[in-house]
Amino acid sequence: MSDALTTPRDAAIACRRLVKDLGRGKFRARVLHEVDVDVYAGEMTLLVGPSGCGKTTLISTIAGILKPESGSVQLFGTAIDKLSRRQLTRFRGNNVGLVLQQLNLFPALTAVENVAIPLLVLRHGAEMAYAGAASLLEGLGLAAKIHKYPAELSVGEQQRVAIARAIVHQPRLVICDEPTAALDAASGRLVMQLLRATTLSKDRAVLVVTHDHRIFPFADRIIHMDDGRIGTIDSNLNREAA
Repeated sequence: MSDALTTPRDAAIACRRLVKDLGRGKFRARVLHEVDVDVYAGEMTLLVGPSGCGKTTLISTIAGILKPESGSVQLFGTAIDKLSRRQLTRFRGNNVGLVLQQLNLFPALTAVENVAIPLLVLRHGAEMAYAGAASLLEGLGLAAKIHKYPAELSVGEQQRVAIARAIVHQPRLVICDEPTAALDAASGRLVMQLLRATTLSKDRAVLVVTHDHRIFPFADRIIHMDDGRIGTIDSNLNREAA
């Protein structure tokens, strides 16, 4: 695991001695135990491990949703644990796309309106934002659903809308928690192909938490996690499905 103890220039994510506790009082427990890990730009990295091992806590801390007890998180050289809440919100909006297990789609907005939100926040013109959102949804097989509301979509369709919203503004880092969990094999493959396309640039990266062995061939690296610690790291993998 020596590659996790340095901070290479091409590290999109660099975590050092990251510690995170969850819970209160006597129920407080350590979830991350001095985690050292890097995720490299230009790669798709999968984070795998048994349920409850700390994967979601780790990516939530990397994204700045949770604040660590100690240790540091750098995204593209920026120490996000040192940013103010306003600075973090701005940085994340410009650089990070998130797909969490709670999809958080706005129920009063259609699929295309949900996906256009990041572009509108970044002050793209409405016409360009909606056109870009519609094009991305079409690429995910949702051409007939762009004007449907979340309640009118299946869980798998909602998941694809959430993924489209996370990547529509072409963020430098995309973090996904179980993006293929509600998808059939063909839809999951389509999603992973689209996510892989965002890793082809040397200054972008994708980190995916998954239990889905079907998507392992898409990975450049697989990081194994157990009991709040990083275990083995499989590198230089063959991308049979790329």
